[in-house]
Amino acid sequence: SIPLPGELLQVLRSHIEGFNDAQQASDLLFPNIDGGFRAASLLNKPLADIGAHLGLGYKITQRGMRRTFQDLARAAQVSDLVTRSISGHATERMQHHYSTVSTKERADAMRSMFHLVQGGQKSGQSPSPTGQRKEKAS
Repeated sequence: SIPLPGELLQVLRSHIEGFNDAQQASDLLFPNIDGGFRAASLLNKPLADIGAHLGLGYKITQRGMRRTFQDLARAAQVSDLVTRSISGHATERMQHHYSTVSTKERADAMRSMFHLVQGGQKSGQSPSPTGQRKEKAS
């Protein structure tokens, strides 16, 4: 079980209110009308429609949701241990396999490193590879 914030619980409760008796008796979050597993292809058409509407130019799949979860958890600064606990990825290797690094993350990293290197530098000086300052030639 995973503790959830009240707002998310309300969304899930609203979702479950529309279930029939067999679905409500099921342990599944998205059961079929008999309370069992839905077909693996259930989301193919809705995801294709969304991709076409957004003009993505590539196919999005249910499996891609694994990457979305990993990326959202990282953006929300959820610790890796907690992320793996929720996703069921037992190893760091699997967590990394299902993660993507956004252009913004790379740009932020480069900006942070640039500011770190430039931090404390006087005008006209540049850092040397050894970390000592060198005067620029005039």
